[in-house]
Amino acid sequence: MPPPANDDCAGAVTLTSSTNCTNTAGTLVSATATAGLPAGCETGGTHYDVWYKFVASGTTHAVTISGQGINFTNAQVQLYSGTSCGSLTSIACGNTSLSSTTLTNGATYYIRVSNVGSNMFSNGAFNICVTHPPASVNVVAGRMNEVYKQTTLSGSGVLQYPWDVTYGPDNNLWITESRGYKVYKMDPNTGAKTTVLDISMGSTWLPAPSDSLNVQFNTNWPQGGLAGLAIHPNFMDGTGTHDYVYISYVHRDLGGSSPTGLIYRNKLVRFTYNPGTGRLESPAVLCDTIPGSNDHNSQRIIIAPVTVGGPSYLFYAAGDMGAGQFSNRTRPNKAQNPASYEGKILRFNLDDDGDAGAAAWIPNDNPYSATSAVWSIGIRNNQGFAYDPALNILYGASHGPYSDDEINIIEKFTNYGHPLIEGFVDGNYNGNSVQGTNTSVSAGAPYTDNLGVSSCPPIGNEATNRTAINASGNGVYKDPLFSAYPWSQAQITNIWQTNPGNALPAPGWPTEAWSGLDLYRNTLVPGWKNSLVAGSLKWGRLLRLRLDATGTTTAPTNSVSDTISYFNSQNRFRDLAFSPNGKDIFVVMDNTSTTSGPGSANPVVPGCAGCVQKYTFLGYNDVAGKSSIPTSIDVTNGTVNSCNTGTTVTIDNTNNNLWVPITGPDGNIMAEIYANGNNLGTVTSSFYKNSGPIRVANGTHYLDRNMTITPQTQPSSTVKIRLYLSKAELDALIADGASNVTAIGNLKIYKNNDPCSSVISASPIEIIPTFAEAHGANGYMLQGNITSFSSFYFAANTFTLFTLPLDLLSFTGHLQNDNSVLLNWKTENEINTSHFVIERSADGTRFNGIENVTANGRNNAGASFNYSFTDNDAINQSSQRLYYRLRMVDIDGNFKYSNIISVSFPLITSKLSISPNPVLTTVRVAITSEADGRVHWKLTDNVGRVIQKGSENVKKGAGNNFTINMNKLPAGTYNLNAIGAGIDQNVKMQKL
Repeated sequence: MPPPANDDCAGAVTLTSSTNCTNTAGTLVSATATAGLPAGCETGGTHYDVWYKFVASGTTHAVTISGQGINFTNAQVQLYSGTSCGSLTSIACGNTSLSSTTLTNGATYYIRVSNVGSNMFSNGAFNICVTHPPASVNVVAGRMNEVYKQTTLSGSGVLQYPWDVTYGPDNNLWITESRGYKVYKMDPNTGAKTTVLDISMGSTWLPAPSDSLNVQFNTNWPQGGLAGLAIHPNFMDGTGTHDYVYISYVHRDLGGSSPTGLIYRNKLVRFTYNPGTGRLESPAVLCDTIPGSNDHNSQRIIIAPVTVGGPSYLFYAAGDMGAGQFSNRTRPNKAQNPASYEGKILRFNLDDDGDAGAAAWIPNDNPYSATSAVWSIGIRNNQGFAYDPALNILYGASHGPYSDDEINIIEKFTNYGHPLIEGFVDGNYNGNSVQGTNTSVSAGAPYTDNLGVSSCPPIGNEATNRTAINASGNGVYKDPLFSAYPWSQAQITNIWQTNPGNALPAPGWPTEAWSGLDLYRNTLVPGWKNSLVAGSLKWGRLLRLRLDATGTTTAPTNSVSDTISYFNSQNRFRDLAFSPNGKDIFVVMDNTSTTSGPGSANPVVPGCAGCVQKYTFLGYNDVAGKSSIPTSIDVTNGTVNSCNTGTTVTIDNTNNNLWVPITGPDGNIMAEIYANGNNLGTVTSSFYKNSGPIRVANGTHYLDRNMTITPQTQPSSTVKIRLYLSKAELDALIADGASNVTAIGNLKIYKNNDPCSSVISASPIEIIPTFAEAHGANGYMLQGNITSFSSFYFAANTFTLFTLPLDLLSFTGHLQNDNSVLLNWKTENEINTSHFVIERSADGTRFNGIENVTANGRNNAGASFNYSFTDNDAINQSSQRLYYRLRMVDIDGNFKYSNIISVSFPLITSKLSISPNPVLTTVRVAITSEADGRVHWKLTDNVGRVIQKGSENVKKGAGNNFTINMNKLPAGTYNLNAIGAGIDQNVKMQKL
């Protein structure tokens, strides 16, 4: 057979980039290897290749191949720039995909697709596409009016059923591809991705015999596939000892048929990440006997401790295999059998504990047996986990059969009831306990399927079943924290009798199949703190349930919760993850909507099949001159008699014409800014909450709350601001007879240049509110126009000028040669002045006192004084820029603050150097470190063997030195590698 027409670069087939993956069929059958190419990022070996080209439509493009024939086992994709085939430069490589974010719009690029090591004469087909991200758009997420920027990081059809998305400690998204059987690392900003694992059928990623780990089927796809992923808590901590990633996947198709069951086998494997190769390697099998099915595999995994400060474990959700329904209708349902792994939460060690065989990965204190991974039982299909480290609570999200999707608190030796109790023990699944009647309601097949006769028994009476479970000795029953859509007994009976599927409107199945779960612990989005968020497979959305302070009840109760939905679409949201900044939400979507159950009755093609999307919170739209923030968002509370830190926000081109909220430590609303097109940069904030008598300044009685807002850049034109206060604070001011405040309408805003303080110190300017109104039942809001930011107070009367304890003429700070900071200040007219407190901050917001300096006098009108202080500890702080202010205190304890000054340090970049080089006997190693920490080093020869290794504690800056004795080593080339404390560097040396 002749080579393909695009066997060489001159015959490159032209592709067109699109936002969706539009495949072009290709083949490597009879392809030859192109000679004379410039060296690039390609792997070694002979590359039997074919060629493509495309014209870039922007800076970011991805190339993806899929559907490879069984002989196409060692794929590589390579991207070249160049004006012609004779002037190529390699710019990117990948296995079955590659991404580049530095392309030139309008330039032509060449793609080389190759099989490394062997030619093919059959089964060498593949598909290829070139994609670019669509433009970002702003969307209003739902009834809470939040505005998000939607960015598609990976377009339609590029990924083959992404299942798990995890925001890794390396600041990458880790994504599993359930049918592609690959794991990717993806840049959360650009969408550029690299393959870190490929265990697809026939892959040569792992060394032989790879078939013991590679998937052993490529048709008859089950629910799931390569699904769950969890990253070790100490991943990439610099030691190299716990760079582990745990993967759960369906490994083998063992056959079977309907209705007795389609049988699969699942694996749980630990891989080690190699930062040098960027690959997951060195597999260790934790368990290869987990039952599998075409339905309800679950496969979610999470790492969490059992006790605060104790060791962490890996928890694995094993579904009930779909036993009792569809093609598994007569397969035994073993969710209540503690001897089986089906319908359970399993617990494994993160490391081999030394026990023999498979027991090495099973904790010896597991509740059912030291050789059983079972942790808790009675689980239907747990497809989401979330852990709260502050409360030490592990949450799980499980699908209900017809209704009652559950959020459970996962605990040791606990029974969650399935298939005998669904949702709460509220009797809505009660019915005849004899199979085969039209009231024999069960969690399995409906009456329309074989008269409801299945391996799921009729529930009969949920309360009776609870009593039996508690008496069984297999764990005490526990109600879910929350049960969604707990329809009445009559409604559930009707659904079970008529099997309406996804009919809309009711009586369709209300269950919506929550998949993926995360806990939002940040404060950036108002009202979100301590909320569980789940993805919905059935209705294509995210759902948020806010928890109370204990984490054991949803608001307002665990039977009635204000479930709030976001991003409603036709896409099945399979999983989600939050970025550490609390601003970004990442979601992955199925390639189709079809599932094993009710979704099959109503399949749709998703609008973004297999996509990865990012939603960035921006703020709220302006409506009729005011913010559209819901009044259901509470006003923030805080610690009394203290400056409480607000959220730090950024106002730039993305949100400078939106209302940008600022929240307090509880995640509730403190203020909002409408920048009116001004880019304010980073905005810091705080508020003081007074407790005790109403504050009085020169006869003016003012509110028990004041706020300080500091932008990086002051506005160049008028901006709008909304400031929130509590009902209790306004009521207290109204109750004070001398305040002249009778309602929110006669309260005014007063602004001055004070930092956050317990009392007002300088005369303010008056701001007449443009809006003054109630905010919900327990709050109020004042809105006004300003031209600059500082501190804001609230009163009815105009403040008069204050007598200050002194006049501060100057306050400066300078970095000294020894990296100390010298502070100088000059005062005059010190009257009743006690002392100065020098306060330091690493971020300009949170200040701590570091020294007290006594004032020179208490009655020195007309006299001036010079003061100084040297901060010798400045270099040891965590920031390259330090902020200082003076708290100037009078003899009565009243005080005012100075202006804030900053001192910058030259950037300390971690660096490794050696001398002498070449070395004869002893080499001196010098490390400059950007932070305190521990550096691990190893000396290797020219074939990679470790000759010596060790570790050193280092301090921030230079002056970290140690020696390595090489006197007895043979002459030759050696490499010194150091990692940790911000350093990751290799130095080559020559031994004489």
